[in-house]
Amino acid sequence: MSLLVRSSSRARRRSLALGVVVAVGLVVAGCTGGDEPEPSPTVEETVHPTPTETPEPTPTEAGPAKPERPAAMDRTDGAGAAAAAEYFLSLYGYVLATGDTTEWDAMTWAETCEFCTNVHADAAEIAAAGDAYEGAEITVSSVTPGELDTFVGAYPVVADFAQAALVRTSATGEIVEENGGSSGRLQIDMMHDGTNWRVLALTVGA
Repeated sequence: MSLLVRSSSRARRRSLALGVVVAVGLVVAGCTGGDEPEPSPTVEETVHPTPTETPEPTPTEAGPAKPERPAAMDRTDGAGAAAAAEYFLSLYGYVLATGDTTEWDAMTWAETCEFCTNVHADAAEIAAAGDAYEGAEITVSSVTPGELDTFVGAYPVVADFAQAALVRTSATGEIVEENGGSSGRLQIDMMHDGTNWRVLALTVGA
């Protein structure tokens, strides 16, 4: 069983501003004077409506919202490791949808986490191609931190995961990739470097 390595969500929305046209009728009446009544000229002027310009729909791109960093990540114990692991995995879909790898890279121990560096490379490739990704978000449950491994200074965090189906679409609308999603159990090794939580490795099992 393998965890999918790619994902994104880039939805395009259009907004339309509608112009409202109002017709106004204006009537101007004249005055009379002298011994002999004179016809009172009545001038009726109609102001013809002038259509307002209606802006063309402007496409806007929007990806998933950036996940919120949990306060529990400030802890340096097992509970902090579990919170950091869950947060890191929640960034997966966001990173590949937007190409924003800032938080992901800050939590990656690149020397040992091949999964982490592969996701970074995929995010860059998707952004460069201009492709759209939908789905593949990772959600976890039963997140359980193990005892601190004093040899490497990391907490092994195990959890059940479910990954949504994905569709990758090119800029021309061609489906480049599809996957039905996956689920299983994973372990993610979290180390606190004194400032931040870092991911040493991620493995997936049955």
